[in-house]
Amino acid sequence: MQAYKAVQEEELYQEIIEEIPMEQIKWWNSTFPVPQLSGEWRKILDESLLNEEQQPLHFQMNGVEQVRYLLIPNDWAVIIVLRAAFHHLIVYPSHREHLVFEVNNHHYQYKKMQLGFQYPSIFFNQELILLLTEILKKTDIRIINNSDDLLLLHQDKNQLFYKSLHRINILERFDWTIALNKCQFTPNLQIYFLRWTWIMTEMNIFLTKDGRHQLIQQIKQFIKNTQRHKIIKIKETAALIGRLNFLRTQFREASLYLMLIDSAKTRAVKTQSWTRLMV
Repeated sequence: MQAYKAVQEEELYQEIIEEIPMEQIKWWNSTFPVPQLSGEWRKILDESLLNEEQQPLHFQMNGVEQVRYLLIPNDWAVIIVLRAAFHHLIVYPSHREHLVFEVNNHHYQYKKMQLGFQYPSIFFNQELILLLTEILKKTDIRIINNSDDLLLLHQDKNQLFYKSLHRINILERFDWTIALNKCQFTPNLQIYFLRWTWIMTEMNIFLTKDGRHQLIQQIKQFIKNTQRHKIIKIKETAALIGRLNFLRTQFREASLYLMLIDSAKTRAVKTQSWTRLMV
C-alpha cells in the first residue's frame, strides 16, 4: 500500500524506527495504516496482546466540563495542534525489542513512542502538563489541553494572537512540532474543540450535523445489538462508552446508564482478556 510505504519512509527519516537483526526480537506486533480527517495517514502498532501483559494505569484527560470551568463569556480562542506528539517520547533501549514489526522481511523496532501501546498518552500528558504549567506562570492566557490539542483563551483578541505565537515558539524550542494545517491561529469566538462547536458569545456548545448523525447511528446499533443479544468484543464496548460520553453533557441520566455499561465491561475484563467476547 502506497500510503503505508510513505509513512514507513517518513518514520525512518525522522529516526522514529530503526532496522534490527532478527535475533534481537522478543515480541512481534502487527501494524496497520489509519486515514486521518486531514487526508494524511497514521500507522498504528497493534499491541493489544502486549497491553494485556502490562499493569493497567488509570488516567483521565481534560474534557467538556474542564473547558466549561475555564471559559469566560466572550473569550477569544486559538487552537494549537501538536504533530506526531507521542514520537516526542523516547523509548528506553531495553524496551524497544518489544515494539517490533516486520515489513517485507525486514525487522524494525520503535525508538520513540507509538500509538497502540497503552502508556504513551499518559506519559505524553504528564510531560506536556509540566511544560504548560511553567508557561502559565508567565502569562495571563488560559490554556487547557486534550492530548495533543491545545486550547488558548483570552478576553483580548490581539493579545491572544501575539501571545499565542510566543507560546508556539516556546513549544518548538522544546522540540514539539506544530501541525500547521490543523491549527486555528486566528482568534475566534466560535471554535471546534473536543468534537463540539463552542460559541463563546452565548456560552453554548452543540454537535455538528454529521456528529449528531453518527451518534444517533451508534446508539441505534447498540440498541439493536442488545435486542438481538449479539455477542461483541469487550474492547468494542469500551470504544462505545467513549463515543457515547457525549451524552453526559446533554442528559443527566446518561451518566447512570454509561456507568452500568462500564460496570458490565469491567466484570467481563476481570474474567477474560481484553480482546475476548462479551454478551
